[in-house]
Amino acid sequence: MAKGEEKRTRKALRLAADGRKPLRRRDRPPPGQYLTAHACFVCRKSFKMAPRTEGNVAACPNCGNRLYEMGRSFKAQKRRDEDQWRKVQALYASGFRFFSYRRFPGCAPLPETYAEVKDFVKSNPNHPFRVAPSKEALNPMPVKRVRGPRAHSGGGTR
Repeated sequence: MAKGEEKRTRKALRLAADGRKPLRRRDRPPPGQYLTAHACFVCRKSFKMAPRTEGNVAACPNCGNRLYEMGRSFKAQKRRDEDQWRKVQALYASGFRFFSYRRFPGCAPLPETYAEVKDFVKSNPNHPFRVAPSKEALNPMPVKRVRGPRAHSGGGTR
């Protein structure tokens, strides 16, 4: 008996005696299928997962909110970079997804900042990365910057 075959036999006997099923990785795609980036706009994190069907919605493992399928070439920004996350959310809400430019060598590059998104969307109605209808409900809300407590000046009554 070959060493690999013997090992598989022992493992099968152990699992049968124990009554356990072998462990499987969650969200692993079938062979020949790629993982795609999914992003959570609430906690600003990205996860690689198997592509979802239309009715099957993924939940963020961090906060439990909905994950949005971004495309295979999506690169998540730093969590603290609010302007870039607003840009990504605005592009997603306008129907853009993130794919490789190799298939579309002459297309306009995506905007660099959130301020450029509105003009970019207007001037590129037939961009090859615009594959979904716009979802106005997903447009990012203005970010309210919260200041920390003011330092006490030291003057005043005690």
